[in-house]
Amino acid sequence: MKRLLLGAALAAMAVPALAQSTMTLDDLDLKPKAPVAAKPAGSSSEMEKCLLDQASCQNAEFKSSASFSVDDVVNLGIIDREEVKPAALGEAGMAGASGGASAAMTLPSIDMEILFDYDSATLRPDQYAKLVQLSEILKGDKFSAFRFLFLGHSDAKGDPDYNRNLSQKRAEAVSAFVEGISGLSGGRLAATGLGATKLKDAGDPFGAQNRRVQLVLIPVK
Repeated sequence: MKRLLLGAALAAMAVPALAQSTMTLDDLDLKPKAPVAAKPAGSSSEMEKCLLDQASCQNAEFKSSASFSVDDVVNLGIIDREEVKPAALGEAGMAGASGGASAAMTLPSIDMEILFDYDSATLRPDQYAKLVQLSEILKGDKFSAFRFLFLGHSDAKGDPDYNRNLSQKRAEAVSAFVEGISGLSGGRLAATGLGATKLKDAGDPFGAQNRRVQLVLIPVK
């Protein structure tokens, strides 16, 4: 088994006794327990399909309700407009994309239900497997022309500033884990928190489905 350096990624998540060490997937206990289902509902193939073609995504978790354009991520201060290459959407085979994509075009994205304990930004071990699947997808050739933006979302319960801060820390925890597992350069990943400003279900503002991390792909030159 290929050995993985988690280093700063796991240290940032405050995982006891794992930080600053050389780990394997065996050490994280990510192996499925027998019997193994043929295809779990949140399989890596579904993640990839929903990233490549959100319009055809049938998975309720991965279906994004909040869309973002190049203009949106520029306005968030995530990236400079000069760095963006909209043509990469078409080059990567994203459904509905074209080489003449405008800055207002919706960027590929998925929602992920990454569970955290109450009032905590530390990743739970039972969430590792899903993020390992995502890490394997993002380091593939299909996504080599993108930066990856993790957006933390909260429900509407509580103080808005507190929720935004907590959602930021949770997005950073997910980003750090993916960076450590995938080996992708830190310059290709970014994270920010939006609190309750982009609810997944506005009809149920306190619902757990609103507490999520959204991944947005940003085409770069």
